[in-house]
Amino acid sequence: MTDHQAKLPLTPRLPAGLLTPVMLRKLAAIAEKYKGIIKIAGNSIVILGLCPEHRTQALGELGLDTQSLAGKAVRSTAVCAGKPHCPRALQDSTRLGLDLDTKFYGTELPGKLRIGVSGCPNGCSEIFVKDIGLYGTAGGYTIIAGGNSGRKAQAGRIVTERVQPAEVVPSIEKIIAYYQTYGQPGERLGQTIDRLGFEDFVARIGIN
Repeated sequence: MTDHQAKLPLTPRLPAGLLTPVMLRKLAAIAEKYKGIIKIAGNSIVILGLCPEHRTQALGELGLDTQSLAGKAVRSTAVCAGKPHCPRALQDSTRLGLDLDTKFYGTELPGKLRIGVSGCPNGCSEIFVKDIGLYGTAGGYTIIAGGNSGRKAQAGRIVTERVQPAEVVPSIEKIIAYYQTYGQPGERLGQTIDRLGFEDFVARIGIN
């Protein structure tokens, strides 16, 4: 292989961005073995600079799935530290984030969709620029929809407040169903909402 041949990133899928010290040491060993470098990117760790055959070998040695960086589907859920690790957390954002990731990751949609969960209104998971964002309060979760941090960045809007933890997943399911039904190919959730109207969106999803 020459320096002019393609080098590829490897992004292991780490639900909620959580990994054990053993997993972290293994990632470091793999990066060292194949002469890659490690980059922290949001809730992910990326090994950069791998040639294609080494990328395949490394993924097998890690025993992890890879997180696709493309595709019209629900991406990995971004989650803040939350309870019990952050003293500001008002809700268990880690548990909820894992539940959302398990339920929705990989769901095919008209466009990509990112979910972010924060345990308090500080919004460390950048919940206002996610397609669906949630932040915890003493009374429950506030749900936000329509954000986007891409080239056409826009802030999401609050859909409802004081949603109890047990009702969050069914509420997000309604938002995703709306997007599946009314979204056009390549359109982000926020664009669908803008095209049809925010009031129409709220009425159709039926979240109180």
